[in-house]
This record gives sequence, structure tokens and C-alpha cells, in this order.
Amino acid sequence: MSNRRDLKQLRRAGKLAKYQQCQLAMLELAGITAVTLYAHNQHLTIAIERLTGAPLVDVLREALRDRRQAFKTEAQQVRHAWLEDEWLEGRLVPPAVPSQP
Repeated sequence: MSNRRDLKQLRRAGKLAKYQQCQLAMLELAGITAVTLYAHNQHLTIAIERLTGAPLVDVLREALRDRRQAFKTEAQQVRHAWLEDEWLEGRLVPPAVPSQP
């Protein structure tokens, strides 16, 4: 990509971000909860009344926490598998097991 095109995209993204921040601030001042969904090149902001939005936000927060935990577990499994492969190929020395008296 050319520098001119990159700068144009950056300016456009900056303007969209400022517009979105103003939109969310106005919704918040009006006492409305908003959820923004992002795609590759688009975003959609959905305004929800606070009483209706609270359970939705709780569900989304719980889903994100579950997803984060799943990613953490998967990362630990991948790291463990990688370490085992490295030990089997002799590139790493397995940690010494402490002897018990």
C-alpha cells in the first residue's frame, strides 16, 4: 500500500472513532446502554434501555469471561505440548524433580 492511502485510511478511522465516541457519550447522557458490534470494516451500535440492557450486559460479560478462560486453558495446553516436544527432541532439559528426604 502507498503511504497516501495509509494516511487516508488512518484519518478516516480517526474520524469514525470520534463520531462513535460522541454517539456513545450522547446515549450515556440520555441514560441508555449501548452495545457496539464490530466486523472487519463496519460497526453497528445498538441502543438499549438500561433496565433491559443490564441483563444483556451481564450475559455478554459472562460469555467473554468464559471465552477468555477457554483461551487461557487452550494456551496452557499448547504451551505444555510445545515444552514436551522440545524435551523429547532434546532442545530443552526437563526441570529437575526435587528429591524428598
